Amino acid sequence: MRVRSGAHPILSSLADFARAGLRPRTPLAKAIVFVLCLKLVVILSMQALLQYGGARPVVDGSAVSRLIGPTPR
Repeated sequence: MRVRSGAHPILSSLADFARAGLRPRTPLAKAIVFVLCLKLVVILSMQALLQYGGARPVVDGSAVSRLIGPTPR
């Protein structure tokens, strides 16, 4: 970790982390960056599909209570 004089150590660490992600040096790091970028694209496309597709999931009170609450008897 390089700490520049006058720079905050946390910001310097984040900058080094970003630089490592932009220019990965090993094949494993390149594969990890590729998979993370692919996941980001999939998540954004799913969000766009749900946002602009007009489809809204149907959720009622019983579904919410079933998922987050105790089982009703």
